[in-house]
Amino acid sequence: MKLQSVSLLGAFTLSIALLSACGSKEEQPAPQVEVKSVVEEPAPVQEAVPEPVQEEPALVPIQSLSEEKPAPVETPAPASSVEQEASGPFVIQVSIQPSRKAANNVVSKLSDQGIKAYVAEVENPGELEGTFYRVRVGYFSTIANAQQFGKEVLAPQGYAGWVDNRKNDRIGQPGASEDM
Repeated sequence: MKLQSVSLLGAFTLSIALLSACGSKEEQPAPQVEVKSVVEEPAPVQEAVPEPVQEEPALVPIQSLSEEKPAPVETPAPASSVEQEASGPFVIQVSIQPSRKAANNVVSKLSDQGIKAYVAEVENPGELEGTFYRVRVGYFSTIANAQQFGKEVLAPQGYAGWVDNRKNDRIGQPGASEDM
């Protein structure tokens, strides 16, 4: 910084001398400018502290889209005194979604926990307008069994729901009769 200031001062002085020399008809000797050399002191040397060596994360290859995905690991559902049955008139509705993809995601999460669920498509269910997708867990032979399964298995997993008649899967679908 000091060296720049001295250089700038010297250039300024030389410029003034040249301008004043050009302006007068008599030649006058140029004024002598004393230039002092400025020596900068080197900055104190600091000991180099080695930076901690960070290990590179392990690279994991991206699977090709043509490769098969590994089967999801099935987490068993919490123990219950009631088991889901192969068929029965009662189900538990745990969700209703505006898109099939969202409903399938819920079914997939339930399936990963060992809970059998399915999607029922309906039109204008209740006060909702449009196509919706009910996520239902089933099947149960009695309302009491369905309620108990909901309390012992679904509630601890964070799912709330209600018991419904399996026949209501079709209510709200175009062309379906509500008298079933």
